[in-house]
Amino acid sequence: MAGENVIDLVPAPGGLLRPTCGGGPANTAVSLARRGVPTALVGAVGGDSFGRQIWRRHIAAGVHRDWLHRTDLSSTLGLAVVDEDGRADYDYWTTGTADFAWEGRALPKPDPAHVDLVHFGSLAAYLEPSARVIEHWVSRARRAVPVSFDPNIRLSAMGEPEKVRERTERLVALANLVRVSERDLAKLYPGVAVDEIARKWLETGPELVVVTLGDAGSVAFHRSHVTEMAAVPTELVDAIGAGDAFTSGLLGWLTSAGWMRLDRLPAWGNQSVVAAALRYASQIASQACTVPGAP
Repeated sequence: MAGENVIDLVPAPGGLLRPTCGGGPANTAVSLARRGVPTALVGAVGGDSFGRQIWRRHIAAGVHRDWLHRTDLSSTLGLAVVDEDGRADYDYWTTGTADFAWEGRALPKPDPAHVDLVHFGSLAAYLEPSARVIEHWVSRARRAVPVSFDPNIRLSAMGEPEKVRERTERLVALANLVRVSERDLAKLYPGVAVDEIARKWLETGPELVVVTLGDAGSVAFHRSHVTEMAAVPTELVDAIGAGDAFTSGLLGWLTSAGWMRLDRLPAWGNQSVVAAALRYASQIASQACTVPGAP
């Protein structure tokens, strides 16, 4: 996993804000590690009290921290505004924070004998200077191992929709698998149907584009099939981190089943394989919705 850690400031009773550990790639790494899937996070951690909270989270989950760089910089903050459906939009404080100071750092060389895949996305893939470093690293890594990408679009921090859309399409072309939410697609392509966008992306390189649809479930697009999966009925607390949990379930199932290798990607053309991965990912996402903040 490659990307940022974020402290989410989540509304709590009495008008208070509760700081919880978040960040798309960090959430995905934690979710995988908690289920016993060996996972390392490539990124940085701030030197403030929030950074120490983040570090303890990764220790507790069992995330490998060899490539998680500790700095004296402050942690990234995100103020969550949760709507009546439990979904959150964010205002971010990112200037000068630890999560985007990647220049001059040596990054791991993925060895297929020891690494199943590289997953990246979210703010660190869009904000400089980390964005440039990550793109270069992923461009090299994809020659050796499968690459997964989750855009996790946050326009309030990423910038103008047109530029974000252009960058997203360039990063999609580097990935073998893309997981994206319907809400993210609506931000990038207002009024355009989900299937039209997914098929356009498939033409640029990915083997599989998976779109999560909230309580309507999920749908996977492959050149040879379209596979739909219903959501798992859930007593919703909030949906913060649910998409990241879904991504972890998808990646974890494909890896554990032996299909996360460049020479085995043709198996993703098998509808039953993809359906099983979606079903498991939906269960993991459902569990994430039963706790406040990212799980």
